[in-house]
Amino acid sequence: MAAKKKKLKVFSFLPTEDFVRPLGRSVMLDDCRLLSLSASGVEFTYTGKMLIVNFYGDSTTTVPEVEPQPWRDQARVMVIVDGIIHLDTVIKKERETFVVYGDDPMLPVEKHVVKIVKLSEPRMSSVGLGTITVQAEHKDGVDFKVNPPVKPTKKSKKYIEFIGDSITCGYGADTPNDLYPFSTPTENCAKAFAYVTAQMLEADYSLVSYSGHGIISGYTSNPKVPKLTELVPPYYEIFSYSYNTFRGMEMQKIPWDCKKERKPDIVVINLGTNDDSYVQQDMDKRAYFEEKYVEFLEQVHRVRPKAAIICAFGIMGDNLYSSEVKAVEEFKKKSGFEQVYNVYLAPQDVERNGIASCCHPSPASHYEAAQVLADFIRSLGGKYAL
Repeated sequence: MAAKKKKLKVFSFLPTEDFVRPLGRSVMLDDCRLLSLSASGVEFTYTGKMLIVNFYGDSTTTVPEVEPQPWRDQARVMVIVDGIIHLDTVIKKERETFVVYGDDPMLPVEKHVVKIVKLSEPRMSSVGLGTITVQAEHKDGVDFKVNPPVKPTKKSKKYIEFIGDSITCGYGADTPNDLYPFSTPTENCAKAFAYVTAQMLEADYSLVSYSGHGIISGYTSNPKVPKLTELVPPYYEIFSYSYNTFRGMEMQKIPWDCKKERKPDIVVINLGTNDDSYVQQDMDKRAYFEEKYVEFLEQVHRVRPKAAIICAFGIMGDNLYSSEVKAVEEFKKKSGFEQVYNVYLAPQDVERNGIASCCHPSPASHYEAAQVLADFIRSLGGKYAL
């Protein structure tokens, strides 16, 4: 006897917390969820087939080419269904609709886990995640308005916040060598050590990362002149920072309260690579870096008083690692908080693993760093055990 055909019904919804679990920092607007930071997104489950997703572009998609724009690189996003990437694209229009799964009679009716993630960093672009439509299993007498077929996934037991620069953003992770210039289509935070570490540990995550930024200086080609406009501490406690706007809104002016976020169990900081372009071998600059690093640890601890803090460094050069060790010891002495650690990430082995855009780590180098970091986090034990 043939199996009874399952009934399906179309259900459309906005990505509110009634239906999805937010990943990282995001803000719900009237008709979309605003994603700006790397790896921000949503996750949900449903049983059915068809899946259609709408995205809204930011000012990089709406300002005519003849008009000046701070940066033209656009947001890269992906949609993962049951662990498989079904969509990986750059949002080039004011509104774009993607049929991730079609109404294919050959597709089985199954339970799906859907993850939608912004792969590129916030400085260049943001994106709105709009209406999502599914074709879901429908039983007689069930009202989708009362009992919707879409549910948020459950939170992982542990949560890690990563603070970093281009390394955390996955700068150039999808380029075959270091000859390629920066572009958001080749930036992939899902291949970077932070995201990979979270996956290894089956932990939830949030990424606060900006390419070229540092503690006392952003990347500078002139060691005599620090890049003071590209520092992470001023942007750590805000929603996001971007050169561009979304419907006229500046990311840095959108209200956000860090203390109302989910509290991370662990905060991982990977900063100092850009500072090193300014500090180099100057001992006075090094001392200033150590002082300001301590101040940033104090800022993070004030916002996340119960979280262990891991200062991981070295993958793109370890010149300032000893300074970070000194800063951690000084912070522990001043604060009395002992759960602060240094983790040495060995400089990338280019001969073995290759290299990505502008001398950034390849996915293989990121993976090795993630293994080191994940192993260290596993070793913590106690309430920080993952």
